[in-house]
Amino acid sequence: MKVHSERPPGADRPGALRRFVENRLIGNFDSEDFSDAWKKKFSHAPTWCDADMSLQQINRGKAVGNRVALYSRAFFQLWLYRIGCFVQKYVFPLICSPNLTIFSSMILYCLCLGGLQHVVIETDLVKLWVSEGGRLNEEMEYLGHVKHARETGQLTHVHKIKREVEKATKPPPVKAEVRRGPELPKENGLGGGFQVVIQTPSFDGENVLSKEALQKHTKLMQEIASYEVHMFNETWTLSDICFKPPGPSFNSGPLAGIMSKLLDKIIPCIWITPVDCYWDGAKALGPNPPLNLGPEVSSFISSLPPGNVTWKNLNPTSVIKEVGALFDLGPIGNFFERAGIDGAYLDRPCIDPLEEECPKSAPNYFDRCAALTKFNEWNLGKPMSEQIALDRKILPKDEEKSDVAESILNDIFGKKRRKRQAEGEEKPETTTKKSGDSKKDEDYYAYDDDYALPNATDAGKTEKEAKNVVCLEYGASLLKWMQENPTRLGEFLTKEEMPQYPNYGDVMTGGCKGFGKKIMEWPEDLIIGGIERENGKLVSAEALQSVFLVSGPYDVFLRIKNDKTDSHPGLNRHNFAPWMAGEIITSWQRNFTRKLYTHESNAERRVFHPLASTSIADMLEEFSQFNYMIIVIGYILMVIYAAFTQGRFQGWWLAIQSNVALAITGVILVTFSSICGLGFATHLGINFNAATTQVVPFLSLGLGIDDMFLLLHNYDEIINICNKNEIGILLKETGMSVMLTSTNNILAFISGYVLPIPALRSFCSQTAILLLFNLLFLMFIFPAMIGIDLRRQRKGKRDLAYCSRGTPQMPASQSVPSNVSNMTQMSSRAELAGYGAKQAEEFRRHEPWYTVGGFLNNIYIPALKNNVCKAIILIGTATAVVFGLYGMYTSTLGLELADVLPEHTPPAAFLRAREKYFSFYPMFAVLRGSEIDIPNQQGLIEEYRQQLGSSKFMIKADGNLQPYWMSMLKVWLESLDKALEKDLAAGKFDLTNGNPIKVNGEKPTPESMIAARLVCSFGNNYNCDGRLGKMKMVVNGIINPEGFYNYLTGWFNVDNMMYYVSQASFYPTPPGWEYNEKTAKVVPPAEPLLYSQIPFYQNDLVDTPAIVKMIEEIRATCEEYTERGLSNYPSGIAFTFWEQYLSLRFNLFMAIVIIAAAVFTVISILMFNPWAATLIMCIVIITTIELGGFMGLMGIKMNPISAVTLICAVGIGVEFTAHVELAFLTALGTIDQRLESCLQHMFVPVYHGAISTFLGVVMLVFSEFDFVVTYFFYTMTVLVALGVFNGLCVLPVILTLVGPEPELTPTSGDCVLPPPPPLRQQNAEKDGYGGGVEGGLRNRNDETHAEKNGLNLSTERKAVKMAAAAYAAYE
Repeated sequence: MKVHSERPPGADRPGALRRFVENRLIGNFDSEDFSDAWKKKFSHAPTWCDADMSLQQINRGKAVGNRVALYSRAFFQLWLYRIGCFVQKYVFPLICSPNLTIFSSMILYCLCLGGLQHVVIETDLVKLWVSEGGRLNEEMEYLGHVKHARETGQLTHVHKIKREVEKATKPPPVKAEVRRGPELPKENGLGGGFQVVIQTPSFDGENVLSKEALQKHTKLMQEIASYEVHMFNETWTLSDICFKPPGPSFNSGPLAGIMSKLLDKIIPCIWITPVDCYWDGAKALGPNPPLNLGPEVSSFISSLPPGNVTWKNLNPTSVIKEVGALFDLGPIGNFFERAGIDGAYLDRPCIDPLEEECPKSAPNYFDRCAALTKFNEWNLGKPMSEQIALDRKILPKDEEKSDVAESILNDIFGKKRRKRQAEGEEKPETTTKKSGDSKKDEDYYAYDDDYALPNATDAGKTEKEAKNVVCLEYGASLLKWMQENPTRLGEFLTKEEMPQYPNYGDVMTGGCKGFGKKIMEWPEDLIIGGIERENGKLVSAEALQSVFLVSGPYDVFLRIKNDKTDSHPGLNRHNFAPWMAGEIITSWQRNFTRKLYTHESNAERRVFHPLASTSIADMLEEFSQFNYMIIVIGYILMVIYAAFTQGRFQGWWLAIQSNVALAITGVILVTFSSICGLGFATHLGINFNAATTQVVPFLSLGLGIDDMFLLLHNYDEIINICNKNEIGILLKETGMSVMLTSTNNILAFISGYVLPIPALRSFCSQTAILLLFNLLFLMFIFPAMIGIDLRRQRKGKRDLAYCSRGTPQMPASQSVPSNVSNMTQMSSRAELAGYGAKQAEEFRRHEPWYTVGGFLNNIYIPALKNNVCKAIILIGTATAVVFGLYGMYTSTLGLELADVLPEHTPPAAFLRAREKYFSFYPMFAVLRGSEIDIPNQQGLIEEYRQQLGSSKFMIKADGNLQPYWMSMLKVWLESLDKALEKDLAAGKFDLTNGNPIKVNGEKPTPESMIAARLVCSFGNNYNCDGRLGKMKMVVNGIINPEGFYNYLTGWFNVDNMMYYVSQASFYPTPPGWEYNEKTAKVVPPAEPLLYSQIPFYQNDLVDTPAIVKMIEEIRATCEEYTERGLSNYPSGIAFTFWEQYLSLRFNLFMAIVIIAAAVFTVISILMFNPWAATLIMCIVIITTIELGGFMGLMGIKMNPISAVTLICAVGIGVEFTAHVELAFLTALGTIDQRLESCLQHMFVPVYHGAISTFLGVVMLVFSEFDFVVTYFFYTMTVLVALGVFNGLCVLPVILTLVGPEPELTPTSGDCVLPPPPPLRQQNAEKDGYGGGVEGGLRNRNDETHAEKNGLNLSTERKAVKMAAAAYAAYE
């Protein structure tokens, strides 16, 4: 009796689309081609085994189910089956023949492998960790964009319209020389032009505000200034490459050239250092070697010290005043006054008043001569045996005139006159006692002493002079003895006469000043760290920081190329090129860091921490190389584990059924695939970095091996239940699951590209490419290897011993195990009903209790069926989710720069010292001159600057912001206005043309003459009538907009040093101009500024949250004024590296949403079951929340790296859930039966996959980079643990409660569904109704047609007939 009748002809005929689909997807597989054991497996999981046959049963009315899902499954299974059959049929030709697919794949892999020879390891932190695209990227490229626009004539509307109007209404522009000054070094926080050294305590509790610590810092700076490198036949020091601002301009005159030469020699490298608070700050400034002008120049300019001239004894203001009284030096005096140069370092206290060279002008100068007198009186009163013997110093002889001195004297008096004077002079006799040769380069200073030198030409010596000579000879020895015996000074000195050591904390409170006190102010927070105060004064500190600047390669090239003194005679200047200057700079920087790394003070404890632009790049390059030893060890561990899981022993050697060789081959092929994937990524231009070289090889190995275990697990079963097309059946059943997880993993890493961090984009791209290569390997090459192993097993050969035969588990001639019936026909309905009780006849693995399978069957599955166990799992999961949400809520933002460097390296130590002690960062407010009108928006610019300055993060000196270029220009113009007003009142100018007029023999001052030129200049016009005496350049704090750019040219050229101090970085640079009294012509206007910047100093940026808060505050101000018509943006290291955190949470959210949507879509398409996809997404979200909470609770900060890990959690989480869900969805029976079936099928491979993933990342613990250990090893390990728990514990429990219905349900209500009858019988049944082949059932009479589909007809025709008869009887 039939339970369900067949559909009558013509009833419920499918539509055209359905017929089209079914004609191509149904009938490709015939049940007569499969063994009984496989059919029994089909009866429990029909859609897993064959969606085509499942659809056949639906069309026959034997089952109902999700047709769309089965159509999709049938399509993929058909092509996977064809691939497997092709591989199995041509396994040896595929490997040996160059014309076939797999060998072609190997050739393609080798081509990809060739890309590794072009690997580029990126070590620039800016290129690695600065956000790409968006606002920040556009701002960083703004200057380059406007340069290109200016050169190509594509200026924006403001300046383009302005120029067109000027061309139509104004006279032709004045052609002026384009002046190129030195390029300002750019600060990127990692060195760049700024070289930094930090001094930390040499022992716990040390106060660096002490004589010893400050002297150690001073000595270090002197050492740095003397470091040399030998290149291009010359020796190079810091003075050759450091940044030096240009000297001030002089009027033409007899001493203009002298002063220019002198200042060119004497202008020092720019140092920002805490010892600038003291006279000792001059020691590192040089010049090196000292400038020796000889006694003749010193006698002519008495304010110049005799002997060697350095910043230790030079009073520049006194020299300028003395020379200015004799000759016209132009506005240089005005500059010195505005710069606050004064006495430079001579009026500052000495760190140690007993310092031999401490000048008399120092506030704590110690009179060694008076002390020597008292010492001698005290010493002579002691017995001879107790008297202290002081060492006598040999006084130096006069030096011969230097080349510089000769040049200066020639400039003053002319060469002929100097020659006559030299011939008429008599050589003075010396009275210095000869007791040895003195060192030629020994400094000798006579700081304003009233005595003459011992070898002077004076005829007699007074008693006072004799005492001075004694003081010179023995004073230094006395000072040394006093330093060594500080406790004995009271024996001959009164309290008032004792050396006065400065209160270092008081002196350094508020910061220090450079040689220009008004323009070089070093904020306290920039140079002193770890501060403690009392009553607003410093009492202690833990760190000192000094910064010196290095010029750009082109500036060094110009300096050396145009050097007229021939200071490097061995250099071939004709062939000298900018790249050579760059090599000199780089070599010196590396020598600087190397010397300090191995400094004697760093022997026991690191005290000096240097940083140059090369140090981090060199360190990253060194540690970003592939650690082949660690990689090899990791891969060996994987090989051992894979072999262990696949080993089967028979006696003392591996059995036939063992797959050790296959497992080892799989690991090797995954390795090969990963290497080729990296080569392909290189072909695509994806650079390597520390994240890729340290993480990707292990991560790709762990994820690639996962699916290999699934294939091997099912292969172990397929080989025992099938006797033909085993590889095709293997891919048909398992390939869908492999494709599902691999596709989701690839999508997960592709979604990581949403984060705009180049290093992470490279990491995600390379990982996605490697996973794609692994997928291709699993689909094509590894099945071929399985086919080779299949032949071995069929021949009864032992694993890894092909010459040895073993005892097969089954006869080699049969396809089913001995405990499964070899009958090919299906039994009656009664047999099917009793099939559940005959489980022993099915294929069973030998799994003792101590194996994973034994644990699964004996302990795990029974436990999961227990309701108490289910409740514990659900409660534990809910608790973990709550803690996860709390951990995510409490997580903080941050990734410090030191975290991306190896912990034990000097650059990491420097960055940690900086983070600990110096929360100081510079920033600039950049004005987009291409979009604003600066001359007419001065008030708005000043308002904008004050609004930025009101931030609590901005440093102010005495409540005022540091000056910037417009304020300096304004001060300069106001001083010129005053000078002009005074001389106009005296009648010293012709009001019609601005020419100077002498009044009582006096000309106007240089300042007023420059002012007259500027007042008469506006645009390209020069007209004094009606302007001179009637208008000022600055009115009510606003610079006259009409002549703004003319004034800018004058300031840039006359007050050039102030321009560089202002850090304005004008683009385009104003043209060159020089005042000429004889020619009255317009001061050429500068081009409208397209780029200029306003400097600020920021403090209290102690961590990422504080920096992010500052960025939000500053950004809000910048956006407000941009909306008001003042286009601008902030710039600086804080914005460069931390801007990404403003949108990190949003980018992370979007990335997770995108990958979640992609995963949901992929699962829905492949399974066509939205509820199943929803459950998978729930588990994945739970995993992500738990991982995020763990990171928050463990103090792992939220940053782009941890964001990538969370994104990966979505993709990798699918790895542990999709397999189980798919197996559950395709299983038949009760909930418990389906649960047991899916775990029997997937628990072991998922478990082994998890262990392999862990083994893939476990070697990361040996990485040199802490961020790799913290953000990849720890988090990936926890992710694997959470994935295993949620995929193998939580998901099965949820499936038993709210799991999806089976894809196929027998209409009989049974828990099993037999395969459909052979297609011949089905066609006969259709013919019996008078119909043809319908519903996609193919006529199989044409064997050639079947062979085209990669199918082999059964050779057991009798079995087919018996099966047909059995089904006919059953129906």
